[in-house]
Amino acid sequence: MNKVSIKIADLQPMSLGYEEGQDVTREVLQRADKAYQYFHNKYLELVASGVEPELRDLLIGHDASLEDFVGRVRQVVKSGYYYDSMGVFGVYLEYNDTYVELRDYLNSRGSIDV
Repeated sequence: MNKVSIKIADLQPMSLGYEEGQDVTREVLQRADKAYQYFHNKYLELVASGVEPELRDLLIGHDASLEDFVGRVRQVVKSGYYYDSMGVFGVYLEYNDTYVELRDYLNSRGSIDV
C-alpha cells in the first residue's frame, strides 16, 4: 500500500475562489467543481489508506460540504439567477466551517502520513 499524506499546502487547491455576496456564475461553478474533485480524490486515497476516526470524520464532513456547495451553485447557475448569492450562503458557511476545522486539525499536527 502506498503512503499517503496531507498537509496544509494540500488544502490550497481546494479554494473555491468564491467570496460571500459574489455573483454565482458558471466560472464559480467550474472552480468549485474543480476544488471538489481535487479534494474528493485526496479524501478517497486517505480513507482507503486508513486514518484515525477524528480525521476521517473531518474529511467526510468537508467532502460533503464541498459536494453540497457545488450542487447548490449548479442549481443557481441552471436557474439563471446568477445574482442570487443568498442561494448559496448557507452551504458556503458550512464549507467555511469544515475547512477551518480540517485546517486547524492539520495545523496542530503539521501533516498526516498514512
